[in-house]
Amino acid sequence: MVEIITNKLNPQVLPHLDVWNWEVPVYLFLGGLSAGLLVLASGLLLLQKGGVFSHTERGPFSYAVKAGSLLAPILLGTGMFFLFLDLAYKVHVWRFYTAFVYTSPMSWGSWLLVLFFPLSVAQALVVNREWFQKFTFLKPIINLTEKYLNLIAMTNVHLGAGVGVYTGILLSTFYARPLWSSAILGFVFLLSGLSAAAALIMLLAPENEKLMFSKIDMYLISLEGFATTLFIVGGITGSENVREAMIYLISGNYAPWFWVVFVFGGMILPLMLETLESLKKVKFSPIVPILVLLGSITLRFVIVFAGQEFPTFA
Repeated sequence: MVEIITNKLNPQVLPHLDVWNWEVPVYLFLGGLSAGLLVLASGLLLLQKGGVFSHTERGPFSYAVKAGSLLAPILLGTGMFFLFLDLAYKVHVWRFYTAFVYTSPMSWGSWLLVLFFPLSVAQALVVNREWFQKFTFLKPIINLTEKYLNLIAMTNVHLGAGVGVYTGILLSTFYARPLWSSAILGFVFLLSGLSAAAALIMLLAPENEKLMFSKIDMYLISLEGFATTLFIVGGITGSENVREAMIYLISGNYAPWFWVVFVFGGMILPLMLETLESLKKVKFSPIVPILVLLGSITLRFVIVFAGQEFPTFA
């Protein structure tokens, strides 16, 4: 006689454990990138001449402030489109906004995005007013927003940070996925998004602004490395299922992507090159920000897919 004990995780009972496809990590990447852009652009806006920390007249906006403010809502909107594609019941997406459930991270995230879009667009209109004031219907909005630009920028710093953390919190609240069940994951995704944002601006900015963002990214990568280390150590020293999930990540099928593309290619190598650049030992190379962006999106794919694949059953 053969006795068989099973549960819902058995592939014979519930064969399809992966519920999130490629659209979700793309959304997480674009969401983190747009959040990082808004934080950096708003922070620089507050620090420049005429900002909240300055008593001088407002000077011209830098390329980073203009590009970051403009790209933030565009990239987040693109990311939301990919998330929409992943929804099973697309016509019911409006139901997110019929209530606010304070115990639900998805509800918090949905309402954060409602604030993110109008405030980031308002900031983008003002700092790029030479483009948008040609449209007569936008002039009253631009003039009104300019009066409160510092307040909007201060709010956007916090909104951007909130959305950046949310992209990780969205995963960490799924306790059924032991790899995601980490309080530090939101911080890892926030720093990764900030680093990716600095890399994107570095890639697009004129020569006189590249070095500054190279230095900013250098420090952000260092912090991201510490946060990633805490994420790994916390997983290894956690409960049995969390430990096994972490070991699967760092030594299983996704280990080459995690260690080679994300850790080495997305953090260690760019950090080394940016350090040498700050010491004027090497010249700026566009390969550095490209590596950072590649590592950032790889992190999302690896975490999402490895988290869904574990546990596996023979």
